[in-house]
Amino acid sequence: MDTRKPDRQNVYAAAEAWVERALRSDDSLFTPGRRIWTTEWLEELHRRFLDSPDVSDMAFMDKLERQLTGSPPEAYQLMAEVLYVHFIVVSRKKSARVQAQLQQVLNWSPQPVAIPSELAAGLTPGIANPGQGFHRYKPHQIGFVIEFASQWKQLGPEEHQRLLDDPWAFKDFVMHLDLRSALFRDEYVTPRIQQHAILHLVHPDTFEPIVSVNHKEKIAAAFEGLVEDPAQDLDRKLQEIRAALERTHGDKPFDFYSPAVRSQWDDSYEPDDRNDDELDAWDELIRSARESVDSGRIDSVENDYKTQIGQRLAEAREAVLTASDNWQDLVKSGIPAGNPIHYVTGAKFRDWVDEAPSESIEALLALWQRDDEIPVSERVRAFMRLMPSSAISGVGTRTNMVSGLLMGIDVLRYPPFKKTLFDPAYTRTGYEPPSEDADEAGLYDHALGFLDRLIEKAATSGVELRHRLDAQSAVWAYIEDGPQPAKVDPQPAKVDAPLEEGKQPSEPASLDELAGKLCLPAEFLEEIEQLLDDKRQVIFQGPPGTGKTHVAQELAHHLAGSDERVTLVQFHPSYAYEDFVQGYRPALKDGQPTFDLKDGPLLSAAETARHEPQSKHFLVIDEINRGNIAKVFGELYFLLEYRDKPIRLQYSEPDTKFWLPPNLYFIGTMNTADRSIALVDLALRRRFHFVEFHPDQWPIKDLLRDWLTENGTPGMMWVADVVDRANELLRDDRHAAIGPSHFLKRDLSEADVARIWKHSVLPYIEERLIGAPDRMPEFKLNKLRKAAVPAMTSRDERGDPSADRPEQTDTPDGAAAGDAGNAEK
Repeated sequence: MDTRKPDRQNVYAAAEAWVERALRSDDSLFTPGRRIWTTEWLEELHRRFLDSPDVSDMAFMDKLERQLTGSPPEAYQLMAEVLYVHFIVVSRKKSARVQAQLQQVLNWSPQPVAIPSELAAGLTPGIANPGQGFHRYKPHQIGFVIEFASQWKQLGPEEHQRLLDDPWAFKDFVMHLDLRSALFRDEYVTPRIQQHAILHLVHPDTFEPIVSVNHKEKIAAAFEGLVEDPAQDLDRKLQEIRAALERTHGDKPFDFYSPAVRSQWDDSYEPDDRNDDELDAWDELIRSARESVDSGRIDSVENDYKTQIGQRLAEAREAVLTASDNWQDLVKSGIPAGNPIHYVTGAKFRDWVDEAPSESIEALLALWQRDDEIPVSERVRAFMRLMPSSAISGVGTRTNMVSGLLMGIDVLRYPPFKKTLFDPAYTRTGYEPPSEDADEAGLYDHALGFLDRLIEKAATSGVELRHRLDAQSAVWAYIEDGPQPAKVDPQPAKVDAPLEEGKQPSEPASLDELAGKLCLPAEFLEEIEQLLDDKRQVIFQGPPGTGKTHVAQELAHHLAGSDERVTLVQFHPSYAYEDFVQGYRPALKDGQPTFDLKDGPLLSAAETARHEPQSKHFLVIDEINRGNIAKVFGELYFLLEYRDKPIRLQYSEPDTKFWLPPNLYFIGTMNTADRSIALVDLALRRRFHFVEFHPDQWPIKDLLRDWLTENGTPGMMWVADVVDRANELLRDDRHAAIGPSHFLKRDLSEADVARIWKHSVLPYIEERLIGAPDRMPEFKLNKLRKAAVPAMTSRDERGDPSADRPEQTDTPDGAAAGDAGNAEK
């Protein structure tokens, strides 16, 4: 009898790999040949995870990291592989987020490894929707995998073989394990979902792909007339029922969850007339909402601070409605200095309250009036008629401001609006976007309708979103944490500090989404894309810590559409033509030393690009100016300009010609603080477009402020002021400027800033000021903090994002970056 789900070969192959490597032996899923599923390492996890459960209200991954701290590398890897087994049963359309979690655990280890691609493929599409309890009691479900494997290892090889040969003996073993660890102390929490998942994973030809005991019992009750012995085992009943129904079902694979069958055993089931794409799109968001609710932290992480803002604005509203003398102070103090209202938008509104008190109170009265019968759209339009565009401009920005003020009426009914939050949510779920000519009231009404739809759909899946604020917080978590592929390179090359510490790259659906993720303006990335289309070669240049390498990789991955189409190399002083293009390498042939001709990353990337002529491929060269470029590139100087003219490479056979495919693009990064910059000659400059990444120029100069605003780091905006002040003191050497990447850390604290300043920034400044040690006291953190003056500017608020771009940027060798293409003409 075949109970397997069709089109799930990847999942069943992964389950079979687990059985063969972990249950039949002590091998590893991720690194075959390494002993991981052993009694020793299972006992280590048992001690740390099952015997010492963490009952704090921290997020699961935070607690897990704390529990595993100090573990041997094998224990970290085993936990990641246990999590893998836990995840493979769950139905999902995309696995990027799960891969990222697994890789996160692997990267905690002092010896990180990567998830093999064939096992990563096994994470989709899953087998079953295990229900809310599976996620709510995640530690118990995961702990059962550890407990099951621990007790399995106590059996001998002959008993292992018997249980793998006899499904019913295996079930008896699984269902009667002795669960005595502290994790299972609460007898009301059982891991039976995981138990039934393991039954199907190990014996997929016997046990149904159903992990809900409730569903199994409903099926048995609905079709009890097809069962000969009502007293027999539940899974044996399902076998009889399947056999009987398959005879009348037709040619299609039989499934208890097909609409025609499920409607016969599930009274609560209502067939969904949505198409599969719409179902999958909404289910992704609902799964994310379930995780937010099940974490128990949706209030503490997302809702509480918004509720506090709402309470402050409610006091301000009362003061406005009663014409209290201190209404201006209460309004200004009620508006947050950052998330969820953009800090520049809030500052402009506070300025308007000061400069035009009579006009601003009239607008607030129109918005905040007590009559509950007045629709919110009418309130918004009345407010907008009275707030001039000279105070705040831009429909999305004005909607963000008014939504924040509406929190003062009822934050549960009127949560804050951000265009960068809702637009991606509409796209990902297939929800119709607002009309292009929608005004502020139209944008906000549309967002509220979306939240109401989410609450309704979540309820049908057993997820309770209590109000619109819950829904808005769930959407924020979905967009912020959205699908993220894992980094699979366990030893990545040394690159610029990432734009976001600890964050795995995501899969933005558009250049606008990528821009939002990087806190960069979309037009900046669009301009780079145009430069690539023009010459196919660009170089990002600027001081260290400005995110050059991170942006290069993210943009390349986005434009290429696949990790396999991006190659990363890093130049250094000993890097040669033979390393980059082609050269002879030592080898053994018949036991004798010899030399073989080996292709470098350039030739390999070119060959891959030729096989996919319709796709863009990228070669990212980090620290391009640290190598002797003329020697490393060789005849590529010619090929970069004349792609359609094949030439002979210096190590190739006389009749072998090479040419660069037109779909291979180059992105280089250049550290202008490196004195080797002088080695970059004009011939190279003519063949590349140059893009400036400098802390005092658009768009990098606004990056840190926008990051601190968008990532909800209250009270830390002073860090941007300190960095600006330090860079002013370093203005005599503009290439010594401090980049923002040092501080692009979630939940940045004052202790973090002090540590970063002491151990990263000050040593860098000291190196740049060799010969002037008397200047170092100027750069003390506390001194700079007192001296810094907030600069209330942002690229989002200037109207023309390129208004402050320099017409011409001096490059380190004296040539203008804007004229680099004409340097030899």
